[in-house]
Amino acid sequence: MLRDLALWLRPAEWPVLPDVVRRRVRALSWFAIATQVLFIVGWIIAGALEPGYSPVRSTISELGAHGAAHPWIFDVSVVVWGLGFIALAVAMLPSLRTRRWAWVAPSLFVLAGVCAMLVAPLRLDCAGTVSHACRMREAAGSLSWHAYGHIWASRGIEVSLLLTAFVLARSLWPGRLARLMFFGAVVVAAFLLFLGLLGIWIGTHNGYVGDIGLWERISALVANAWAAVCATVLIIEASPG
Repeated sequence: MLRDLALWLRPAEWPVLPDVVRRRVRALSWFAIATQVLFIVGWIIAGALEPGYSPVRSTISELGAHGAAHPWIFDVSVVVWGLGFIALAVAMLPSLRTRRWAWVAPSLFVLAGVCAMLVAPLRLDCAGTVSHACRMREAAGSLSWHAYGHIWASRGIEVSLLLTAFVLARSLWPGRLARLMFFGAVVVAAFLLFLGLLGIWIGTHNGYVGDIGLWERISALVANAWAAVCATVLIIEASPG
């Protein structure tokens, strides 16, 4: 059924992958899917081992902040996560070789991967959802440069992945798959805009929403699902026959 759906969505003029690259595309795509799972497992394990940590109230990044119990778990999982995006970019190139903007979407996936890998060394200074003093430092703009670098790298992941959907829709236009990607990207963009406005409102009132960790995990799972869907399409495309 999944293969039939993929064939129905597949652009009619999309060229078949050469046999010489099929195995490589499948291997890279499976690796990309595995890294999404590893990232989720990483923050689940690190959160379970962190004293007083709440997956609903606390952010994922705080698992790697200074003073965290096991920051290396977060570091390893997020670096491997970044490698998964880069692997997906490499796997995607042969399928887009004849399309418009063939290099743009893979480049954005590489950018997302690099930003994810930078998140690990650019540690947060403290856990703002737990420490009042940390929130005061953040409100006063007195955090370290690497803490702000962490925040910008995290935003880079979100923006890069969101743009990949719009770019892929443009590359594959016209067709059912392109329209589906464009609609999904609009929905996700509206959701991220809502979260951004919510964050501005919270920051204005100098506090944190009680379930910010839950919202962040939903956003992360959307990113995981998007990468997994792209990798699954490539696996089907590279399958024999």
